[in-house]
Amino acid sequence: MPVPGLSPNLAPDLSAIPAPDLSAIPVVDNHCHGFLSVQGPFDLAAYRAHFTESAGQETRAEHAAATLAYRRVLRALAAFLGADPDDEAAILAARNARAAPDAGDALIRDLLRAATIGALLIDQGYPPAHLVRPDAQVAALAGIRAAPILRLEILMQDLIAAHDTLGAVAEALRAALADIRAAGYVALKSIAAYRGGLAIHTWPRADAETAFAAARREVGERGALRLTSRPLLDTLLHVAFAAAARQEVPIQFHTGYGDTDADLLLANPLHLRAVLEHRPYRGMPVVLLHESYPYTREGAYLAAVYDHVYLDLSYGIPFLGAGEMLAFTRAALGVAPWTKLLYSSDAVGIPELHWASAHDGRRILSAALGECVATGELTMREAEAAGRAILHENATRLYQL
Repeated sequence: MPVPGLSPNLAPDLSAIPAPDLSAIPVVDNHCHGFLSVQGPFDLAAYRAHFTESAGQETRAEHAAATLAYRRVLRALAAFLGADPDDEAAILAARNARAAPDAGDALIRDLLRAATIGALLIDQGYPPAHLVRPDAQVAALAGIRAAPILRLEILMQDLIAAHDTLGAVAEALRAALADIRAAGYVALKSIAAYRGGLAIHTWPRADAETAFAAARREVGERGALRLTSRPLLDTLLHVAFAAAARQEVPIQFHTGYGDTDADLLLANPLHLRAVLEHRPYRGMPVVLLHESYPYTREGAYLAAVYDHVYLDLSYGIPFLGAGEMLAFTRAALGVAPWTKLLYSSDAVGIPELHWASAHDGRRILSAALGECVATGELTMREAEAAGRAILHENATRLYQL
């Protein structure tokens, strides 16, 4: 018997499928980044560069402009600003004009309010603090809540530079993480995926001490440190994991898609198995960021089989076309409980990324849930409940907002 809303080859006709209305749900963006202090004016090359993870400097703006993600946001922005959707220069000029009088206050305020955002959970590790607006200023402008996420590797680098022994660094890290929520943070984050991958090991103390000595030499020679040695990084991560587990504070991991600094093969979340299997860490909720793209099924599997694992669905970055976003949403819903899925944008720098992601996330999630209704897997009421959970309720509960 044919399933309503499906063509004979089982490819869904989205226009014919009733979908839940998620447009009024205030999204909790469970992972994003701060807003640049000055919002332009940008020339075309500088503006396009906000829409790519490419490391190339010569042609990346040219290629970013030829992506579906850029064109989708650009046309949506044209409609918002009342500009010609086919004139990129005119759209940017209108955008720059909106940002010019107050360094971008009105642009940030208007876009975030139009996106119906309830809260932004902001990774403090990037961009550097001197380039971004204070979270409190953004929150006041838009009338929303903004809460900080502590990036562990930045804290570790600062502590290594400040202490002469590995033991002293470990004690300082324990002290810094003694009461994470009282310090104002709603979560921790690790970018181990960018520093050699997600396979986090337990190392002999001698290896960690040798790595610490090398790190101190780097501090002495360069005046700064980029923590990449795995014996040292992993040893300190275990200190942080113990603190997070004791306090039941979530820790987010970059997984999957990123810039060329990450080896994508090593950013597969399946490499986290040793951490996830370690029973003393079961009190530490683990959030796999960026739908682990392209490893979404692997991330959804982990969320399905480990009680303390959650999968983040990011609709701003990675920079993907609508079809690909629908595909990863289908994959996540097809494997993981919707109580373990969280909305985010991963947006950074400019407010149109946070704004467009909120609209795209609602639209794509609604379409995917509508398909579940069409196949008889969900009732419309259940689809609406799942949409509220993913966009708002799961993050509110997990981060104790």
